[in-house]
Amino acid sequence: MLRKVTKSFRLPKGCKKITKPYATSRNLKTFSNLFQPFLTFSNLNHFQFWLFVLSFVLFTSGCATVPGGRITDSRRRIYLKDLCDRYSLAWQWDHISQTVDLKIDGTAVRLLMGSDILLLGKEQVKLNAPVLIDQSSVILPHDFRAKVMDRFPNLFTAKAPSRSRVTRVTRVFRKLREVVIDAGHGGKDPGAIGVAGMKEKTVVLDVAQRLEKLLEAAGVKVTMTRKDDTFISLQERTEIASRSKADLFISIHANASSARSVHGVEAYCLKDLGTLEKNEAQRQANHKLMFKNLAMEKGSLNLEDIVEDMLYTHKQSVSPALTAKLADRVAQTAKANDRGDKQSRFFVLRNTLIPAVLVEIGFVTNPKEGRLLKTGDYRQRIAEGLANGILGYGDGR
Repeated sequence: MLRKVTKSFRLPKGCKKITKPYATSRNLKTFSNLFQPFLTFSNLNHFQFWLFVLSFVLFTSGCATVPGGRITDSRRRIYLKDLCDRYSLAWQWDHISQTVDLKIDGTAVRLLMGSDILLLGKEQVKLNAPVLIDQSSVILPHDFRAKVMDRFPNLFTAKAPSRSRVTRVTRVFRKLREVVIDAGHGGKDPGAIGVAGMKEKTVVLDVAQRLEKLLEAAGVKVTMTRKDDTFISLQERTEIASRSKADLFISIHANASSARSVHGVEAYCLKDLGTLEKNEAQRQANHKLMFKNLAMEKGSLNLEDIVEDMLYTHKQSVSPALTAKLADRVAQTAKANDRGDKQSRFFVLRNTLIPAVLVEIGFVTNPKEGRLLKTGDYRQRIAEGLANGILGYGDGR
């Protein structure tokens, strides 16, 4: 089953490749709706935060009318944008989950790019082919008419309104909503000790607080793993992320080296995990935090296993590009040496379930960089570089 689900989400041959970071995360509600016949939730809002449904690349062109107002082509494929415009269908594009939600005569329809399954209210509808994207147009297979449109005869069998009377529908965009910022170390754990006794825990907390203000000013909700000089265990940090509705987990650290000449910024994403690492106790505990309100009916699919695999697949597909972006933006903004993006199995990377990046903002042991890290101006530039990279990810840049 898992192999079939994974295969169904592959981008069909001939689709134009979109060179932008695939989005996140946060759409557990999408997944729960997809399998609504098998699931019940005691608190659906708790699952509003994400579950990735494997990087669906959706259109950005909206419901624009093309010359002639056609809805189908010679191959009987249905152009979604023309259908929306012709019948004034309200729709919404979630950039982070990259799904399209329609309202047809009051009934919610959710489309998943590259999938042959759509949601019609609480019902799963299987099409004879996956939804495609071709030159920024979303194209539905021809049986969408029989399986969806024919259920609304009052709307679709009636004479379509003239072009002059068509009501334009404004696109609604959902961007980055929430980020977990993790200031490394704290309390009894000072982290690295640098020039003039500077402590890593102090530097990274200040940068984290500056980043928090920048993201909140941009309309992004922020969850901090620590807000002051408090010791928070690694386990607690990953649990905070698992309870949140966040799209990203950003852990901020400062580096140290016995070679005082080493300097610069570097960022880490998760190196692929083996079976034993995927079954690590903390990782499994975090999955249970996410699924604690999930009730499985007897005889249903083992959805939690599927969810776990999809989360991991998404995290690994998104994180590398985001990691490189953050290292680059911080280095440019702070005018620091860019040591690039790397992979590791740090605890907070392997036990968080959402896309996660650990950023080393500089070497406290380098005389010049250490002195810079002590200044508020330099820390602000680092925070701005991080914010630019994070917001660029949210905007698809």
